[in-house]
Amino acid sequence: MEYSIDYQYMPKNASRPHDDGAVVGIKANSESGLVILPNVGDFVHIDNSADGGERVSFSGEVRSRAFFYTRTSNGKVFCSVNIVVAESDVNWGTLIKE
Repeated sequence: MEYSIDYQYMPKNASRPHDDGAVVGIKANSESGLVILPNVGDFVHIDNSADGGERVSFSGEVRSRAFFYTRTSNGKVFCSVNIVVAESDVNWGTLIKE
């Protein structure tokens, strides 16, 4: 099976998340090994500042994970995972001690 995993940001009081294209763009398959995905309630920080503005950066709490499975005409199965990260009022300084 092949997997595509990406993220969308949802600002506070928004009814739908932003569609910013490939934010992280993780690709994997059954042979790739373990890919760790955040669960609902986990906090995520995505820093794309070093890519020259090609991708957005954001932080927040995982609101939802959606899995879309598609079987192609040649019998392969493809899974697209969408993770929505919602704006959060949580003070990140209280989450970890550096």
